[in-house]
Amino acid sequence: MRAVRWAKRLLRRFKRNERGAAAVEFALILPFLITLYMGSIEASSLFTVDRRIEVIASTGADLIARWNPNEGTITKAIVGDYFKAAEGIITPYSTTGLNQVISVLVVPATGEAKVVWSCGFNGGTARVTNTDYVLQTTMKKMVRDNTAGTGYLVASETSYSYKPVLGMVFPNAITLKNEALFLPRFGSALAAPTGGCPT
Repeated sequence: MRAVRWAKRLLRRFKRNERGAAAVEFALILPFLITLYMGSIEASSLFTVDRRIEVIASTGADLIARWNPNEGTITKAIVGDYFKAAEGIITPYSTTGLNQVISVLVVPATGEAKVVWSCGFNGGTARVTNTDYVLQTTMKKMVRDNTAGTGYLVASETSYSYKPVLGMVFPNAITLKNEALFLPRFGSALAAPTGGCPT
C-alpha cells in the first residue's frame, strides 16, 4: 500500500514538473529544423545551377548566331572557344557532366525544321545532319515571319548532371536541361565549321 501511495505521489510530482518540457519540444522539432536548413541549401544551389545551365544554352546559341558569313566560314577553333566560354559560366561548379550541343537548322515555309550541321562538346551528342528537329508552332511562325520563306535557326541544347552539395535531401544526381533558339543575325545559312567540330 505504501508503495502505491509513493508511486501516486511520484506521478503527481512528475506531472507538475515542467523543467524538461522545452528540451522535449526542442528534441521533437530539431529533425524538422535540420531538414529545412539542409533543404534550403540544396534548393538554392539547385536553382543557381539550373539558371546557369539556361545562360550557357543562351550564350552558345547567341555566339554562333552573331557570326557574319560575309567574313568567311566559322572555324573549328572559334566554335571550340565559344563552347569553352559558355562552359566557364558553370564555375565554381564542376564541368564534369556538362554536355553542350549546337545545331544550325533550316526551316522551310512548311515549318519542318531539319538539321544542317551540329556539333557536340564535352560528351554532348551532335544531331545527325538532315534529321528532323521538333519546334513549337510559335517558333516556326516566328522564323517564317522574319524570313518570308525558308529561314535558319541556331539551336543550343545543354544538359548537366547536378550532384547535390550535401546529398541529404536530394540523394541522387539530377539531370538539368535547357534549350535556346536564336535567329542568325545576318539571316543567312551558316556553313559547318571548317576543320570539323571541336571535342
